[in-house]
Amino acid sequence: MITKPFDFIAVILAFIGLVVWLERAYFKRFFSIFPAIVVILFGSMALYTLGLWEFNDGIKAARESLRDNLIPAMLFLMSLTFDFNLLRSLGWKLIALNLGAIISVAVSFVVGYSLMHRLLGADVGKSFGVMAAGWTGGTQNFVAVKEALNVSDEAMTYTLLMGAFCYSCWLVVILSLKSFQKKGDRFLRAADLNLDKMSATGHTIHSQVGFDMESLMITLGLSFFVASLSNNLGSFFASFEVFTPMIWVVIISSCCGVIGSFSPLRKISGVEHVSGIMLYIIVALIAAEVSLFTLINAPIYIFTGFLILFVHAVILLIIARILRVNLLMVGLASIASIGSAPSAVIVGAAYGKGYAQVGIIMALLGSVLGSLVGFSVGMILS
Repeated sequence: MITKPFDFIAVILAFIGLVVWLERAYFKRFFSIFPAIVVILFGSMALYTLGLWEFNDGIKAARESLRDNLIPAMLFLMSLTFDFNLLRSLGWKLIALNLGAIISVAVSFVVGYSLMHRLLGADVGKSFGVMAAGWTGGTQNFVAVKEALNVSDEAMTYTLLMGAFCYSCWLVVILSLKSFQKKGDRFLRAADLNLDKMSATGHTIHSQVGFDMESLMITLGLSFFVASLSNNLGSFFASFEVFTPMIWVVIISSCCGVIGSFSPLRKISGVEHVSGIMLYIIVALIAAEVSLFTLINAPIYIFTGFLILFVHAVILLIIARILRVNLLMVGLASIASIGSAPSAVIVGAAYGKGYAQVGIIMALLGSVLGSLVGFSVGMILS
């Protein structure tokens, strides 16, 4: 069993390298259905479930530090190739889809509780309201509603297990949507929103060529500097109690990238290569603390969580069909609510150039409305 932070990081990187090699050299048909990023996510969960590493304080600190610093670095690099014309083409449909995703999460919790409350135990209504806040806005909304509804830690135990496991599985589903985009778009009657320009240059490590050592050092050095700057400024702005530090980090690093896109930095080669590597590492680290044995600990709650996600998906697909929005936008709207800004960045990066910035906008709207949604759901269910 691995107990040292460096050994843990080394195994994660070796596992990612193995998956990328297998994708390139073998099993191409398998990876066409299950992209490498999905295999990395699920594989990391499986390795932790098998007990390959012990999640002690050292490994936990190393994981959080690397993950939280790579997210702004990756987002900065992705934003360097950002094009405002892609956002302009979305217009009111983006807002309508975003609001639909937020509302569908609230409705889904009410439906799930109504069908399953006799099997879930006492005080579940309020704890579901707290989770609804987290699934529409993020951690800051989760904490705010938990305090507002006076929900104890004990009452949140199984609901937290439900939220963590179901979110992780949902992230796998959302990341897999790119393989089914054409069929999904036909079902949704998706109109041409110029999103093909975004997806045509997706973040796949193998397709990027033509960078040298100078470009690589500039890319790494600049992205890490922006990550450090974003973290420090994020903590400062969060002290005014407007958004969490991570949301500020995402905003600042993204803005730095967008500003850089108007400069010669836009033409640095190897940016997509490096940001793609960072994406794979972040995804593996996110899944590294999720055990598949969660299913055994709280089966009724896990089933209820999947039921909530199913109702959410059905409602959101209906809205998307009415709006004629493509399948990847549906997935992005969903994960921007359920996973907040960091997850929206990761999924957007996996979908292709331009999606990450759209995901940030969606996640920010969710963070504004999350507390209201969670408090309302908690009051209704209690």
